[in-house]
Amino acid sequence: MKTSSALSWFGSDSEVAADLARFLDNCRHVTIPFVGGASIIPHLKARAIVANDLHSHAINFYRCLGGRYGHEARIDLICQCQHTLSHPEEIARARELLASGQLTDQAWAFWATCWIGRKGKGGTTEPAKLPSVRWNANGGTNASRIQAAANDLDAWATTFERCEWQEECFRMLLPKVKDQRDCGIYVDAPWRGAGDEYLHSFTDQDHRDLRNALGRFEQTTVVVRYGDDDFLRELYVGWEIIEASSRTQSNARTGEIWILNDAAAVPMNAEPNG
Repeated sequence: MKTSSALSWFGSDSEVAADLARFLDNCRHVTIPFVGGASIIPHLKARAIVANDLHSHAINFYRCLGGRYGHEARIDLICQCQHTLSHPEEIARARELLASGQLTDQAWAFWATCWIGRKGKGGTTEPAKLPSVRWNANGGTNASRIQAAANDLDAWATTFERCEWQEECFRMLLPKVKDQRDCGIYVDAPWRGAGDEYLHSFTDQDHRDLRNALGRFEQTTVVVRYGDDDFLRELYVGWEIIEASSRTQSNARTGEIWILNDAAAVPMNAEPNG
């Protein structure tokens, strides 16, 4: 696939997804409480995946692409995406459908707002208002980016065949996960600060509650991704911490930390910094 995420998502883990997935190679079942743009799913070897998110439009898109509303609805969704142009009227129509359209129409509308507008803004409180137009010869065009994303949807649909989609708070989701050696959990929750732009952002109490919910797992592999932050380092004291970096929406590099519980096997080339 040319696209590294099914939806152009804010704060996407697409650049580091392959490396993070390696920690879960031995898991036959993986739960993802915050699936977002789903970048990590193609890199997971698990035969069963529970993909969850509170963003109802995102989950509706994934369900439609996965065939929830029938094979014809999925074909129609992909066809609509492939005929989507980079134009203000497309975004205007998409926003109208998000507010009052049928669920199948909303699936296309959400995909359109994620891909036609500024790159990497999906999942935030500000849906696209105008296309992202390039006014110089540096790099590709918005039109080609949209077309590539649409052409990859068949491949994404195949990738999602392992997935079961959920839409609930992590406080309800995580207690259902069994503490077993062949299970894994991948957590890419909203970051402190930068994550405030999400429609479903986190408070410090949310971060504490998430840490407590993850603390019960002794055999299940738990992999957590966060922006580097002293509060979070202290919150996960005693866990394995690996320092890494990724690019921000402005293309600058920023530090991040990967936090692993005792059940996680650290790959040979990883350098823990606990």
